[in-house]
Amino acid sequence: MPIGGPLRRIRELEFHDWLLLPLVAVCIGCAIWLSTTAIDSFRAEHGGLAGEMTVEDCVYADTDDGPEWTCSGPFVSADGAVHIDVVTIHDRFREPLEDGTTVAGTVSSPSADTLYTDEQLWMWLAGGSVVFFGIALYHLLPIVRGRAEEVAPPPAVDPEQAAVAERIRGFLEEWDHVFQPPAPVRVAAAVDEPKRTNLAIWKVMAGWLLLGLTIAGMVWHLALWERQQDALLTGSALGTVTATRLGADDRIEVTFSDGTGVDWWVRWTPRDADSYPEGGQVPLRYDPTRPDEAVPEYREFFEIEPRGRSVLVQLVLLPGIVLAWAWTWRLGRWALGALRRGRPAEAHVTVAELHWGTEPTSFWLKIRSDGRTWYQRIVWDRRLVRWLDRNPWHGGRAPLRVELRRCPGLRRMYLVDAAGVGRLWPASTARSRPPRNYELSPVRLSSLGFSEPAVRHLKILLALAVLAGGGWLLAGFAGAAYLLALIGGYQLWGGGAPWRGFYAVRPGR
Repeated sequence: MPIGGPLRRIRELEFHDWLLLPLVAVCIGCAIWLSTTAIDSFRAEHGGLAGEMTVEDCVYADTDDGPEWTCSGPFVSADGAVHIDVVTIHDRFREPLEDGTTVAGTVSSPSADTLYTDEQLWMWLAGGSVVFFGIALYHLLPIVRGRAEEVAPPPAVDPEQAAVAERIRGFLEEWDHVFQPPAPVRVAAAVDEPKRTNLAIWKVMAGWLLLGLTIAGMVWHLALWERQQDALLTGSALGTVTATRLGADDRIEVTFSDGTGVDWWVRWTPRDADSYPEGGQVPLRYDPTRPDEAVPEYREFFEIEPRGRSVLVQLVLLPGIVLAWAWTWRLGRWALGALRRGRPAEAHVTVAELHWGTEPTSFWLKIRSDGRTWYQRIVWDRRLVRWLDRNPWHGGRAPLRVELRRCPGLRRMYLVDAAGVGRLWPASTARSRPPRNYELSPVRLSSLGFSEPAVRHLKILLALAVLAGGGWLLAGFAGAAYLLALIGGYQLWGGGAPWRGFYAVRPGR
């Protein structure tokens, strides 16, 4: 298979394809992990070793379903022939098991590190792995196949129907000649239009800056919350190590006395277990109202699990940081491309509609340059709508006279200067094939001015309100502003086509 084919397919991947690839990788990873665990569970049930584990340590985990505990300890087989220093129970518990509690179960081999207590667990794990593999293939196959449907052989056509269709096309072409102007122009003529501020670039810059500011606000809010949590740790003590190498995580047990003389103990996982022998001392801090949640004074020497809210905020910030970085890269390419000299070309204006949708989603240009055809999405521009309204004939029949300024980068991207319109900013790279998940069609100005029912607008506003409310609960005003800015930034990345009826896009206004 020639190397050029896969490389060309990679260059034609769109932004949403790159967003789906991490999802595919995560699904495949989950499927492999579940399959491995299912095989180990099956081996434990059929041909494994039965015995008991003595609970030595339980580790806390903050999950979506609430707090859960994972316990571990030494294992002894039923006949006493096999001893394993540490195994971990696969099940999780709402409350930690008391030290010394025995749990019956099976392990897959004398070198296993997991104890299984559910005989049907491997069935559920196998089913979950199949589901994850299915999700991965569902999203991966369309990306790999590309537009394979275009090379499918055409269906058989009845000769009589073909003759009728040919006569109808000839009749329509005759009427086209009747309504054509006496001197047809090959390239659409420019329309004198006063210079206006390019609102398209300013809305992109505003969206980019707003996304960056809200990300900074979220980071500031997270740092403030962390400082507030640390401010509650007003108590200090010098703890004593009373037990070492507990459970599968080699944790240590530290006992200390609070200001009232009551003894408490906590367990931590040191980065170097040999540095904390039994009888050693460890400085710590604690909240006088919750002394059981003490933390070491020097956290860098321990594996301290981050707070649940901190992890959630970081996960929510990840897509915004990726989008902001991608926008910065694109704006840099725009700035360098604007310095280059333009070269003449022709471009047809089309509107992209989702195969399962009903409204236009973005403008696309079909660019003809140097004997090749390129398809590129552009930022939604009101000036282009006005130009199409003033040139109903040429806007739909003849190409625009444009100048292309190629932006630096491995993948093609053009700044397009159109006569009578101005500069059209790219919202995607230029590719040699039409977009796979859209249908490009001529611009119908009537669809741009069509107002949809108020119920749909209310649903969209309600969804945005719920999203903002979730952000408010997570990080206050900064969280709500960030999630709304993320939605707006992603829409601008895809061309910034407006929701019909939210602001005027009607031609002639």
